[in-house]
Amino acid sequence: MEKRPVLLRTLLCLVVIAIFSYAMYPLAPRDYFETFTSLLKDKKDPKAAELIKDAKKRMKENPDLFESQALQAAADESNVNLVPMVKGKDLQNNADVMSLIRKKASSKIRLGLDLHGGVEFYLKMVPDKNRSAEEQEEIKNDFDRHRDAAIEQLRSRLEQMRIFEAEFAPSGSEHIVLRAPIVTNDEKAKLRNVIEMSARLEFRLVKADQTPEEIELCKKDPANIPAGYELMSYTEVDKNGTPQVRTYLVSENVEMDGKNIRQARPFRDQFGICKISLSFNSKGAEQFHAVTKKYQGRALAIVLDGKLYCAPNINEPIAGGGAEISGSFTQEEAETVANALQAGNFPYTIEVSAVFDTDPKLGAASVKSGIYTGIISLIFVSLFMIAYYRLSGCIAVLGLGINMLLILGAMAAFGSTLTLPGIAGIVLTIGMAVDANVLVFERIREELAKGKSLKLAIDSGYSRALSAVLDANITTLVTAFILMYVGTGAIKGFAVTLSIGIITSLFTTLVITRLLYDYLLRYTKIQSLKMLYVFKATKYDFIKIWKYALAFSALLVLLTVVMFCVRGKGMLGIDFTGGTAITYKYAKKGNTSQIAKVLKQNGYREPQVTYKSNSTAPEGEQEKLELLFRNESDPAQAIKTGELLAKNFPELKIEPKSAHLQNIDGLIGAQFTRTAILAVVLALIGLGLYIVLRYEFVYAVSSVLALLHDVVAILGIYLLMGKNIGLTTIAAFLTVIGYSINDTVVIFDRLRENLKLNQGAPLPELINLSINQTLSRTFLTSLTTFITTFALYLFGGPEIQDFVFVMMLGVILGTYSSVFLAAPMVNFLSKFKKGKQVK
Repeated sequence: MEKRPVLLRTLLCLVVIAIFSYAMYPLAPRDYFETFTSLLKDKKDPKAAELIKDAKKRMKENPDLFESQALQAAADESNVNLVPMVKGKDLQNNADVMSLIRKKASSKIRLGLDLHGGVEFYLKMVPDKNRSAEEQEEIKNDFDRHRDAAIEQLRSRLEQMRIFEAEFAPSGSEHIVLRAPIVTNDEKAKLRNVIEMSARLEFRLVKADQTPEEIELCKKDPANIPAGYELMSYTEVDKNGTPQVRTYLVSENVEMDGKNIRQARPFRDQFGICKISLSFNSKGAEQFHAVTKKYQGRALAIVLDGKLYCAPNINEPIAGGGAEISGSFTQEEAETVANALQAGNFPYTIEVSAVFDTDPKLGAASVKSGIYTGIISLIFVSLFMIAYYRLSGCIAVLGLGINMLLILGAMAAFGSTLTLPGIAGIVLTIGMAVDANVLVFERIREELAKGKSLKLAIDSGYSRALSAVLDANITTLVTAFILMYVGTGAIKGFAVTLSIGIITSLFTTLVITRLLYDYLLRYTKIQSLKMLYVFKATKYDFIKIWKYALAFSALLVLLTVVMFCVRGKGMLGIDFTGGTAITYKYAKKGNTSQIAKVLKQNGYREPQVTYKSNSTAPEGEQEKLELLFRNESDPAQAIKTGELLAKNFPELKIEPKSAHLQNIDGLIGAQFTRTAILAVVLALIGLGLYIVLRYEFVYAVSSVLALLHDVVAILGIYLLMGKNIGLTTIAAFLTVIGYSINDTVVIFDRLRENLKLNQGAPLPELINLSINQTLSRTFLTSLTTFITTFALYLFGGPEIQDFVFVMMLGVILGTYSSVFLAAPMVNFLSKFKKGKQVK
């Protein structure tokens, strides 16, 4: 023990904690102009103060201007170069400075739509006029397919921006509703640019014999532009940073488009100029080679969304399937354009019809109640750990606190969005962190019971628990990685949070708490650790009980089949089926939870209540109350709904006749559903393969069957309670998979150890021994996790009750299947191994 480098490990831990703590700053968005001032080399620069004053004046005169737009306009029109005035690297122009300020001003932890609200875009899909008549007709006749493809391409673009939790819903015959968890004006402006970018890349020829005199004549009078050409310009920045405007007569005929782009990525050349590198697939490379060979010696214009970016000369045929786009890009613009090209182009032009700010989907009272309840339940769990494990419990609680800090810091560093499913991932990782500590503590207790010294007991406890801790966490990490790779939207957000939590939990358990024990042994005179007992040397016969448990589980599975038949599509929630959205004018905000409760009592299915605002709308149209529910409605029903609200919530001063009604399709489209199912299937296969590699085939089959049992049984009970399946419940089911496999692997790890120590002993006896030996750990971990979820269920608010209800069932049935089904099933399946039961 004395040889362990305590001081070096302490320094490592402190550095890690400091880095992740710093990554969280700032937790809330900062004022844009204050951030600009903080970046100045001279904080009292009078020129900067004048620019800020001018920018604020511009915003007052034009409310549509964002801070970055106003500040850049003030600087450009005053011929002020901001680059030498601020502290920053790789800054080429004022637009780069705006991007730097935007990045520094944004908060490090973004909250999701459900917790903090965001922005809502109404998008109109207009067929691309540059397509051929045949293509336009095909697009029109197959609108739904192209709309779904556009949604997935938009989702891909947003994920390139690390926005995984956006919501999309088809609306009416030609609109898409897009909601994203962003709140700052500059982020909205950036997102709008990304949305409206159709990513239509075109390669066109420059007029071969154009002269400077001809260009000047065309500039003076557009009538001088030759037929079949258009006058296009772009700004090129040379190596000295001097802007040069280039103007060309560009053919309207497209020689090649960007359909066959394989990869697009931004880079800086040797002069620090931002460019975009393109590579084509085999078909595109062949086409590009043919174009450059045919027009060798000519200038080829590269046009993106109708804007000329550059017009390089073709010196020789290009056979490598690559090209470059240069222009006056900022780093941010280059990344945005490259991401859009990578995600694909649209057969439609996207027009933004309206923009709204939206309040959180969960009521403020529910969010606060959920947060306070979570904190109280965690405090209770901490007190329980301290009371049960005494000094070791204190070490575990300190480790949990550091673990939470690391999780939030890592989420901030990686730009993750915290949502309700993300909180589920955090709850699961906290449960696993507690579980890892319990595994270590129970092992230390066993070693102390054998008469070992405290020093040897701690060493042996960590050594013996390591295998179970790693296997339990890695199996869940396998699930998270597969969900992250295959899943989209909330599933990917859940997976990201879960992955971060697992890694930080392993670090705090295996490094930080171990370090605390080393300090305890080195600098104190403690010779023993006192702990309470729940189960002492139990000898329950779980193999004997297995047949009864199997019969009970069969009834649960049968219940699910019956509920599927009885409820049919009625079991799907509004996220799948879509519904009706009604908006009203109102005077004062009311309690969204109470409004939803009244609507539900009056027969409205799955009501969701949200406040929306649009500062650019006409006076009296800026504030809206939106109701979304599953029932079909008509204008007359919309007025009756408004009258119901006016009667029960007079403070709203609802105007029933102001109702605007529209049908909204499901948030979860066919593509999302397919990827969600694929993610779950691959997760189960991945878990099975890992367990086969670490254990045996029968262990893998037993664990996967137990997981399927948990999901199916929980689904049956959930549907029996009259609840519907939605986006958040899918995330809850994913949480169940992660939790249940954790329990099962711990028992399997002890069984593997007992098989080595007791060779020749009957397998049923060893299975019973293994379950009994880990029973205390199973009970304590399940109890602490259940305490947290049950408290959230009671006091967390009605909006999250369905979500937490699934997690509660997952804790109960996950523990049940691990103890009564998975491990005993190994004994049953072993009968078929080489034709006989393993002894």
